Amino acid sequence: MENRREFIKKVSAGMAAVAIGGTRFDLSARSYSRIPGANEKIRVGVVGFSDRFRSSLLPSFMDHAEKLNFELVSLSDIWNRRREEGKAYIRQKTGW
Repeated sequence: MENRREFIKKVSAGMAAVAIGGTRFDLSARSYSRIPGANEKIRVGVVGFSDRFRSSLLPSFMDHAEKLNFELVSLSDIWNRRREEGKAYIRQKTGW
């Protein structure tokens, strides 16, 4: 096992090498356009089917889904009764 001093020396040397040599990843905005699927539809999962989701979030999602190019794809809730209610409610409101 290394002591703290040796560990700090190695970490410092590694950080200096990265700073001098740069990184090999291009993280500019232009690089994101080259990622496959980066400009396609956004898929949204709902965590917790609640009154807030039913009265506020789902109507907002539905109003903006087409314009912002996204879709609801999943629903999760720890209570299976709420999960089933949510699935039926979303199907009724969206037709998905």
